[in-house]
Amino acid sequence: MRFSLRETSILCDGPSCCDVAMKVTERHLNMADFDEVLKHIGELGPYQIRLCFLVYLPALPCCMHMFSMVFIGATPLHHCATPELDAALSEQNASLAERMNVTIPWELADGVWQHSSCTRYNMSEYSWDLTNATAGPTFNMAANLSTTECDAGWEYDRSQFHTSVSVEFDLVCSRKWLNNLAQSILMVGVLCGAVVFGDLSDRYGRKWTFFLALSLQILFGVANAFTHSYATFVVLRFLVGACAYPVFMIAFVIGQEIVGPSKRALAGSVIELAFGAAIMVLAGLAYAIREWTFLQLAITLPSAVFILSWWLVPESPRWLVAKGRLEEAMEIIQLMAKRNGKALPSDIRLDRTQRSNRGQHSALDLVRTPNMMRKSIVIFSNWFAVTILYYGLSLSTADLAGDDYVNFFLVGVVEVPGYLSSFVVIDRLGRRVPHMLYMVVGGVACVAAAFIPKHLAPLTTTLVMIGKFGAAGAFNIIYIWTGELYPTVVRNVGVGVSVLWSRCGGIASPFIALLKDVWGPFPLIILGAPACLAGALALVLPETLGLPLPETMEEAEHFGGRRRTNEQYMPESDAESHFEMLETQ
Repeated sequence: MRFSLRETSILCDGPSCCDVAMKVTERHLNMADFDEVLKHIGELGPYQIRLCFLVYLPALPCCMHMFSMVFIGATPLHHCATPELDAALSEQNASLAERMNVTIPWELADGVWQHSSCTRYNMSEYSWDLTNATAGPTFNMAANLSTTECDAGWEYDRSQFHTSVSVEFDLVCSRKWLNNLAQSILMVGVLCGAVVFGDLSDRYGRKWTFFLALSLQILFGVANAFTHSYATFVVLRFLVGACAYPVFMIAFVIGQEIVGPSKRALAGSVIELAFGAAIMVLAGLAYAIREWTFLQLAITLPSAVFILSWWLVPESPRWLVAKGRLEEAMEIIQLMAKRNGKALPSDIRLDRTQRSNRGQHSALDLVRTPNMMRKSIVIFSNWFAVTILYYGLSLSTADLAGDDYVNFFLVGVVEVPGYLSSFVVIDRLGRRVPHMLYMVVGGVACVAAAFIPKHLAPLTTTLVMIGKFGAAGAFNIIYIWTGELYPTVVRNVGVGVSVLWSRCGGIASPFIALLKDVWGPFPLIILGAPACLAGALALVLPETLGLPLPETMEEAEHFGGRRRTNEQYMPESDAESHFEMLETQ
């Protein structure tokens, strides 16, 4: 769902993945006519289904890396270590509760008294024994004892998480922001990897780049499991993100390039479900594997099996035609026809021709006029808001009451109806109103959850799940809608800059959880309020259902006013424009 071939300045100048033309027999064909060829050999036949299966499956473990910090970076209950007292108190047969009562102060957190996680009593100020072992929260106030930070490290409750990155590197208390930083660094890697591998994919082919990213993801993922310093860990997280996301991205593009126009939305929706499926599978793996090193390996190593599919995955025929490798493209087309049980005329020939130059355009065209600037600001704000909502909720399930694994699993489950329902309603009700509803419903649910009393914790969890449902539905719509709002001459650029804003939201989302230290409801408010505002602003954007897509900047300037007839401006090919929009996703 959240993917572009190049996430910044995505330009298709000259011959690219979509800038090709073909000649069948004696007549020149544009990209739409290539889709006609697919209709003859099968838009989604057995061959395409098998190929989609081969490239979509590796995307599943790669998506798990996006959320794995929920478990490999989990922070269990902890308190200051007091090694100087361990021997003495053990001689008195002190239990853990008794030892904590005389060494760890009490704090009032969210109206509940609990032992401090980050301070301990200054042991030099009083004589410690079990006299006060049964003391309650007022012991430290009555005795007027001072406290100090955990200068001897921490002790962790290992009943749920045997080990984690937080435990191994002590990412707690004043260092807990480093845990959030690791997730943000991964998202920075996602952004950089999309740019680099997107360019490599256009230059050297989908297949080669796909398996390169897959192989490097395995290498860096395994190395990440054996790091012994935080600095090395975050560097490898960056590299994992830079290689894992392009596997998903290129798999999406391959799926769009090998199916016919009527099946592209279906092919795109199927792979979008990989994010929800990845969350559900990750929840099961984390429940079974409580050591973060082994969990990291369990996420990464299955990808090695998919390397064997190198001999089964062909190069994209569209890319081959764009590069002038016509004989190779024809061989694949003939194989597709054969495997799909279709007959391909023997006199079909391919010819690479150059489409007319549409002029040079840049990202500045997105804001060059007041009207385009207004549209772009609304589009960018929606991408940023929906990404914060999506990742913020996915990464904060540990803050919900109940079982961590069940809550995380449910966050993945609710994505499925979110995607499927949005896929159905946009072809019946349009883009604008459904997108607004998904955003506002998701945002309002989050804001409401922030103020639910603790004794109604199941209601809070329900509202958070509704918020995730709304985020998934809105994400699906904004991808399609953005590609339809921008004209063909800047469509790739528009979607690319939009996704850049979404990645900024992904980078920021891990730190929102830290705001709960300022005020408990803050994180959910920050996640939900922008979604409500951006969703309402989306109503100023034009509806695109049933309208021909704009081709030029002039058409885009007037797009969404009074309904225009197809004769006033019709794209060179509706299918071609639709393909360009989908490919950038």
